[in-house]
This record gives sequence, structure tokens and C-alpha cells, in this order.
Amino acid sequence: MVETLCATLGFLVVTSVPALWLFSRDPESRRQAILAALGFAIVCVVVLVVCQRRAGGWRPFSEVAREETSKLIQGDRQRGGESPELPSTLPSRRCQQQRTLFWGLSLCTAIIGVVALAAGTPQRSALVQRLHDAGAEFSSVRVEKVSDVRQLSRSGKDPYVATVVVQLPDAAAGEFVYATVKTETYDRLYAGDQVEVLYAPTQPRLGAIAGDERKLGPELRGETMPAYLRWGCIVLWVLGALSVLNVVSRKHGFRGFSRMGDGDRAVRGRYVRIGQYHHEGAGGEGEPRNGKYLEIHTDVGRIPFLADVADHGLPEDVLGHEVWLCWDARRGSQGGRFSAERTPAALVFDSGWVIHGMLNVTKAAAFKGAGTSFEKAIPSVEGSPPLRVLDPRSNWLLSMSPLLSSLCVVATVCAALLVLDLDNMWRWVVAVVGLLCLIAAANPHVSLASDSVKLDSQ
Repeated sequence: MVETLCATLGFLVVTSVPALWLFSRDPESRRQAILAALGFAIVCVVVLVVCQRRAGGWRPFSEVAREETSKLIQGDRQRGGESPELPSTLPSRRCQQQRTLFWGLSLCTAIIGVVALAAGTPQRSALVQRLHDAGAEFSSVRVEKVSDVRQLSRSGKDPYVATVVVQLPDAAAGEFVYATVKTETYDRLYAGDQVEVLYAPTQPRLGAIAGDERKLGPELRGETMPAYLRWGCIVLWVLGALSVLNVVSRKHGFRGFSRMGDGDRAVRGRYVRIGQYHHEGAGGEGEPRNGKYLEIHTDVGRIPFLADVADHGLPEDVLGHEVWLCWDARRGSQGGRFSAERTPAALVFDSGWVIHGMLNVTKAAAFKGAGTSFEKAIPSVEGSPPLRVLDPRSNWLLSMSPLLSSLCVVATVCAALLVLDLDNMWRWVVAVVGLLCLIAAANPHVSLASDSVKLDSQ
């Protein structure tokens, strides 16, 4: 589908921009490639907006969710109330996992990318560029004259800054050329001392810059920042990616939960209501106070089923409907310090619809030994209605708010401006605007277009 292709290409663009900025050493090619990528990202956003309008325009996510969950009633009427056997396979939750993963990684990469763009230098300074083109080298040269000496007040050892006249050897003419540089050293300089400078041996009259390879090397090579800053950005991205993986693990787990095995269990139950838990409730200690769940009653007790659809509820006509509650009985059963707190689970309605979610392992432990093993499950019989996943978020295109599209465009324009040579103050002003747009886009009230931020899409 077009929207899936655009989202995939947008993700690739978002990841390519920081990579080019951090690792490319050709300033001009780097600038052109990044601007082209960001321009393509804006095109992707425009195409998504056009596809949304062709699909009927923007709608609040609550409306999309209600329409999707109404299929539970329609399917049940089509099935005629038959009580199906326990299936041996379920539709996979991979799409839900991938959607959460890519959305989280995109936001993480975009935020780190904007910070890296602001902290870096898009191009060499004019003098360094001229020296680079003339074959610049680092060399230790003689100090001829020192003036304007003053000591800076800093934490630790206070450095001396001075205006220094140095003697540059001319490799072509075999003579010396004098140049004036600004130095910053921890020892006060005197005439006759040696100082490290960057200059072009074949064209010493271009001038020189005081500094060694550690200070000027990254700029000379065309890098946007020193190695320690580059590795700092990489470490931040890795930490962000780990946080995203943790979110995926808690919301969906890493298992597709499609082919049932010996460690999986199932119990027959009924859906009775939408519940709301607190710290010691369904979600377990440390969960958000406003969490909701689907309450399932079984012969061995009730159990809270954690799923995204619980936030908007299910139709009242579904109350009392029988379901198969399936879960992974092995995950988190060891009870170790680093054991998982949630385990993959699924509700299989008699209508043929499947809702993927999670169970708190502490609550699921109470069902240990109860229910049916999947060894007794039967394979799908030819002609029986296929099982389908109930996933309102799969219609993300319809609920993508106009505000989210606008924020993405503004953040992209900010990133493009940071590729240009701006003053430090303006660089950080633009970066802050871009970061605020990304943080706002990460808010589900914006990205899912809830009723509280409903906009006029007409």
C-alpha cells in the first residue's frame, strides 16, 4: 500500500540524515544529500495527507477504534453463536510490534538527529577551507613575537591567550613567511618557543591557525564534530533504542504469538467489563494510574487482560461473550530479578476475531495448571471462518491528525536549516523549535488525534 511504502521510506530517510551528518567527510556532498533526503521526507508527508483525503479524510482515533471493534458484533452474528474448538494457531502480532518499534525508533532517531545537527559544524571555516585546498599540514613553528597576553579565568588551570607572530617555512621558495595567530595555551609563550599551527607548506602566505590535530583535525577532515561528541550521540541513540525495545516488550512482547506450543495455555472465559487499575491492580506495581484493561471471568477466577483497545472500550453488545484466553505460561515464571513482568496473551472471540495483548505474570501465575494445553488444540478445519486480528491502530492513516503532519513538516524544515551555516545562537533557537515539534508529535493526543484535540479537517 502507498501509505506503508511512504512510512517505510520516511523511516529510512530519518535514519539516513544523522548517519550522513555524523560520518560523511565531504561537506558539500553531505549538505546536498541531507537536503535531498529532507525534501523527500516532506514529499512523503504530503503523499500521506493526500492518501488520507482520498480514504475519506481525517477522523478521531476513538471513532476509528469504535468502528473497528464493532466488527466483533458483526462477526458473531455471522457465526451464529457456535462455540469453536481451541485453535492451534493464531494470527501473528508482528505488525503491531513492528509499528510500535518503527514509530519509537523514528522519534528517537529524529530527536538525537536534531541535537547532533545543532551541536555540529556544517562546513569548514573559510580559512581552514583554503588551507585544506592548498594541502594543509600541522607543524611546530617558532614564535617570533608575543603580544596582548591575558589569562582566562576557568575552572582548573587557567589558560593564557595571546596574539602571536610565528615563522612559517615556505617549502617552495626555501624562505620564511611571518603570520599572526591567536593562541590558547596553559603555559605562557615567549619569543623563541614552539607552537603547533595548521598551515599550507606550499602556500604559507595564506596564513595559519594555532592548534593541533586534536583541536583542528575534525574540521580539517570535514567532520561535523569531534569523535567524543559523535560517540556521545551514538550512545544516546543506543539508550533511546533500548528504551523503545523496552516499550515493545511491555506492550507486545517479542514473540509473534502465532504458533502455539507446549508452554502455552488457554482457558475458556467471558468478557465482562472495562476495568481501571492502579499500582497494585491489573498492571502490577509501577504501572500508570490511568491504565485500563478488559476483565475476563473464568471458572478459576477473573483476570485483567491488558490491550490497547481497552483505552476506548468494546461495544456493550459484546459484554458476556465467551472467549478463549490464551497466554504464554513460561514467560516470567522463573521469578528471577530480571524476569519479565508481562507475558503475551490473546483473546479469541467466537466470532473469529483475535485481540492481542498482555497479562501480568503475577496475575497469570494464579492460573498455573488451569485451562487447556495446546497439545489438545485442533488445526484449522478447511471451510471454517479464518481468525482475524482486531487492530484499530492498523488504520493509523485515517487517525493521523493534521497537527501531526504540520509538526513533522516544521521539524523537517528546522533540520534543513541546521545543515546551513548559521550562527550558534540561531542554530540552537532552530534546534529547540524542532525538538519541541518532535516532543509534541510523540504525544499520543497529537499522533492519534484524540477527541480532545479534534481539528476541523474540512
